[in-house]
Amino acid sequence: MTVNCRRAAAAAFQENVGRQGNYPHGIDIVNTADYFSLSSRANSYLHVAFSIAQYEGYLIPFVSDLLDRKICHWDKSLRELSAEALSLLVKYDPPYFASAVIEKLVPCTLSSDLCKRHGATLATGELVFALHQCDYALPSDKQKTLANVVPAIEKARLYRGKGGEIMRAAVSRFIECISLSKVALPEKIKKSLLDTLNENLRHPNSQIQNAAVKGLKHFFYAYLRDSDDKSTIVLTEKYLNMLTDPNVMVRRGSPLAIGVFPYELLANQWRNVLLKLCGCCKIEKNPRERDAEARVNAVKGLVSVCETLISGKENTTTSFTKNDFSLYIFIKNEVMGSLFKALDDYSLDRRGDVGSWVRAAALDGLERCTYMLCKIDKSGCLSGKSDDNDVGSLAKPLAGSMLNKNAELLLFDEDLATNLVGGICKQAVEKLDKLRAAAASVLYRILYNQMIYIPYIPFREKLEEIISKEADAEWAVPSYTYPRFVQLLQFGCYSRDVLSGLVISVGDLADTEKSLKRVSLLTLLEYLEGIESEDPNTTTSREYMLSVDILWVLQQYRKDDRVIVPTLKAIESLLSKKIFLNMEAQTPTFCAAVLDSLAIELKGSANFSKLYAGIAILGYIASVPEPIHTRAFSELLTFLSHPYPKIRKASAEQVYLVLLQNGNLVAEDKIEKALEIISETCWDDDMDLIKHQRLEFFELAGLEAGPLDKNSDGTTTKTSTKKPENLDENASYSSLVESSGF
Repeated sequence: MTVNCRRAAAAAFQENVGRQGNYPHGIDIVNTADYFSLSSRANSYLHVAFSIAQYEGYLIPFVSDLLDRKICHWDKSLRELSAEALSLLVKYDPPYFASAVIEKLVPCTLSSDLCKRHGATLATGELVFALHQCDYALPSDKQKTLANVVPAIEKARLYRGKGGEIMRAAVSRFIECISLSKVALPEKIKKSLLDTLNENLRHPNSQIQNAAVKGLKHFFYAYLRDSDDKSTIVLTEKYLNMLTDPNVMVRRGSPLAIGVFPYELLANQWRNVLLKLCGCCKIEKNPRERDAEARVNAVKGLVSVCETLISGKENTTTSFTKNDFSLYIFIKNEVMGSLFKALDDYSLDRRGDVGSWVRAAALDGLERCTYMLCKIDKSGCLSGKSDDNDVGSLAKPLAGSMLNKNAELLLFDEDLATNLVGGICKQAVEKLDKLRAAAASVLYRILYNQMIYIPYIPFREKLEEIISKEADAEWAVPSYTYPRFVQLLQFGCYSRDVLSGLVISVGDLADTEKSLKRVSLLTLLEYLEGIESEDPNTTTSREYMLSVDILWVLQQYRKDDRVIVPTLKAIESLLSKKIFLNMEAQTPTFCAAVLDSLAIELKGSANFSKLYAGIAILGYIASVPEPIHTRAFSELLTFLSHPYPKIRKASAEQVYLVLLQNGNLVAEDKIEKALEIISETCWDDDMDLIKHQRLEFFELAGLEAGPLDKNSDGTTTKTSTKKPENLDENASYSSLVESSGF
């Protein structure tokens, strides 16, 4: 029913109440079902109808309307809403729903009408769960009838055809409801329902997978929790084997299923389970098997298993054993290590940066694992509370005498805290708005958690200044985020992590509107200009620290174009602002190190963005009035013989600018001739046509020209005007591409 119809009905009811006055509880109903309360369909079904049904005479008509008209409605969302509304009405008359309503619904689960059987399956499950919440015990014959609902649906093959997907989701929800209600099931039916959930777990539809996971969670707790050790081992091994199944959908669903295992299924095999899940968090070696969703689910399952194990330890013991500590040490070393590696997942496919899904899951997992490790108080017992109500007492985890005997049992130390905050801050300055907001929110919760104090965080006071307690912080907005996090560049423990994320934004090649690049670069320049009392010649200057960190990034991410290309673009932008060129004693060292990196990165590269940025950097360094300029100028000239015409042209333009700015590179009496050759030669023309000009220019510069046909990777190719006898069509295509400038 549309909102207009609901409001018209309410107006008509109000008119009749006012004129006739013989409607039971009419005034109360008019006050409940007013113009505004009926504007929302969900509110109408779940609150207004629920309130009116308490009055005598209204419950049965409501139930009849839901059963006859709404459960079989063509709109799927309305069927789901109607099933939920029915479950809310159960509290008013449980025996009526347990007998008449369920008896009417169960046969409808096999109806040939898709809408009717889908709605009936959902409603039956919701009613069973509602009756359980009302502490109403179903008779054994009713429980037997409910146990046979799913097998009957499968026997009738009602998963096939157009409505198969929504029926699978409805069946998973039905199994979840009867599991929550602990309906008695024969062993044969248990096995059948488990097979059904496992089949839904491997379905390509993520909604069906999630519904199956929810069903499995409660099915495990209701029916498999008390299994013997042998059955437990067999069941666990079955799901662990699914983690490496060739079917990618099985690999997606299995870690989620393992993540909802009860403690009893994990207690004896926790190490094997955690190791398998840690392995699934890594990027697959075979490119054909790589799947971001599988890794996301592996991260989620890994963290969920850790929480289940920790919770189980809390509920079963009050003092630690050696085996308990091995679990915590494993979480600290292996699990946290896997999550840190997941933060470096930058996988790409046709959908874009799918690795960001893994990184977002890893951020959440790191936060939750941090709370687990910091939840042990100073007495060495698991506790989320402190006896003296002092949150600060939780800042000394594992300080008991038992732990002092072995230093490695310190579960959360300064190194781990530094890596944690550094990894989060790196994500907080990268180019994805959603991920920046998620990272900043995680850091906010870690700093200001009221239940568990996170200790050993370096420069915590400064971090609390950056991440203030503002309720409406807009972390997704670059102009809000970057000015705050860029301040961490002054702290050596965080600077490299922050910079390795910041250069991605400063040198972003895909920022079409240039807003992100402009804001991040402007913020970085403002940070560098904030040097007032610092001596720029000292090693503590911000500019020098930044230069050292940039060199670290170039070394750490060598040959990784995802980072190197934007880093080179960032260096180019900073050099254009005269950054790094006035550090006096440090400038030659920095420039020499950059030239060393360029020699490695540009050799054999076919990445135009990298080549353009490298040539521009060589031009800036060649303009520096230092001895290093000769080396930069020499390397710049080698690009005049590059195989790509566009690169030769870009190199010539940089050479021209360098000669104008630094006349010491060519003899004074030859500078005009050199400028003439560079400016008048068409460098993007055929190599044979520019041969003479190139040789002449190298003679003027006092450098050896080298082979004309020398490639960027150092190899040489013989050139001949004679046409080969057997001309390969691929060779001719390559020639065409080369002549086109690509």
